[in-house]
Amino acid sequence: MIAACDVVIAADNALFSITEVRWGLTAAIIIPQLCDAIGVRQVRRYALTGDRFGAEDARRIGLVHDVVPLADLEAAGNKVVEQLLANGPEAMAETKRLALESSFGGMAVDDAAYKRLVQLHSAKRQSAEAAEGLASFAEKRAANWGVGEG
Repeated sequence: MIAACDVVIAADNALFSITEVRWGLTAAIIIPQLCDAIGVRQVRRYALTGDRFGAEDARRIGLVHDVVPLADLEAAGNKVVEQLLANGPEAMAETKRLALESSFGGMAVDDAAYKRLVQLHSAKRQSAEAAEGLASFAEKRAANWGVGEG
């Protein structure tokens, strides 16, 4: 499940495993996300053995981004949420879409793809969201994304 998450923070006492093989199953549904998160070689190692591994190993292979003491887990999560809420929501959605599109081989950076990226970037820079984000940066203030309006 966490291989499909954008940001993963683990408690220092967390344990992980890809256990489907223990039950005669495959991790077929999550294999693409696992390969993207930890690489094919690590997937082969852990999905074939079903071995358990700790939070530090999970960070080392790229399954989790941060490891914190269990007592600090909620605060670490709140910090990430605050960071996300400070960003332009449309810009984040488009960035995530492009990242996912690129990671699963859906977009090679040939001339046409590069032109598309330039056009997307140009259009985004001309949006109201970008104008507010750039203004807030220049004015050294929090951006007003209009959360709760409407």
